[in-house]
Amino acid sequence: MSDNNFTIRPIELFKVLSDPTRLKIFQILFKKEARCVGDLVEILDQPQPTISRHLNHLKKLGILSCVRDGTWMWYEVADDLPEWCLSILDITYKQIVNKDIDMSASA
Repeated sequence: MSDNNFTIRPIELFKVLSDPTRLKIFQILFKKEARCVGDLVEILDQPQPTISRHLNHLKKLGILSCVRDGTWMWYEVADDLPEWCLSILDITYKQIVNKDIDMSASA
C-alpha cells in the first residue's frame, strides 16, 4: 500500500515517466510482483545509486510503494492510485509492450 497523502497531478505523472530509466522501471513493476533494488540493477544493468534515485522519484510521486523486509526494500506499483492514473499507466504499459513486440518482430 502506498504511503502518499497527496494527489498525483497529470503533469507530474508525465514528467516522471518521461525519463527512459524510470519508464523501464515502471514497465518491469507494472502488473508484476514486487522487486528489490538488486533485481532492478541486474535487469537494467545500471549502478545501484542510479536505480535508487529513479525509484525515489517514482515513490515520491506516489506511483510506487515499498515495503521493508529486513535489509531489503521491495518496490511495487502503489495499489491506491487514482482511477485516471491507473488508466493512463495501463495504456502506457500496453503501448510499451506492443512496441517491444513490434520491434522484435521486425528484427
